[in-house]
Amino acid sequence: MDAREFVSLTLLATGGHVQGKTKLQKLVYLVGVITDSLQELGYRPHFYGPYSDDVAYAVTQLKAIGAIDQAVSEWGRDSSGFELRRYDFSLNEAGRAYAQQIAIQYPAIWARIQAAVRLYNQAGDRDYMSLSIAAKAYFLLGHKKAPASDAEIAKLAEKFGWSVSAQQVREAVSYLVDLGVVERVANGH
Repeated sequence: MDAREFVSLTLLATGGHVQGKTKLQKLVYLVGVITDSLQELGYRPHFYGPYSDDVAYAVTQLKAIGAIDQAVSEWGRDSSGFELRRYDFSLNEAGRAYAQQIAIQYPAIWARIQAAVRLYNQAGDRDYMSLSIAAKAYFLLGHKKAPASDAEIAKLAEKFGWSVSAQQVREAVSYLVDLGVVERVANGH
């Protein structure tokens, strides 16, 4: 299964709509983690946490084939004068039909993606910043390859140019525990 198929199934499982590029990237990342499909999605460290060119390209492909609609919301300008925009994505009728065909073609991964989205919904839908921090925390825990305290994870984040506090890490790890992708241990995660 390629990233385009994975993204389309993730959108189908979530009801077909995601607000923001960053949220879509992090949602697909977490679904990839839960379904043990992360390696196939091409994630690497990036400014807002793990990012995949493959997933970004998959969105471009889905737009090109008419499977998803993109809406742009203008939010004004930042302190440097750059325009602030949010890009929202919706699986349209053609996209739903495409995703349903993929679901038929790959029933096992479709079932895993549906289960992952159920876990995501049970743990609580989060905004893009919370998902970014959760994705960073998961990435950093894997990079550490050993239990680590919230403060150690926050310190390690600096090596990737990420700024997160121990409190943000604590909240993100709690969320990852709710998702069932990490376990909390006595002296760390």
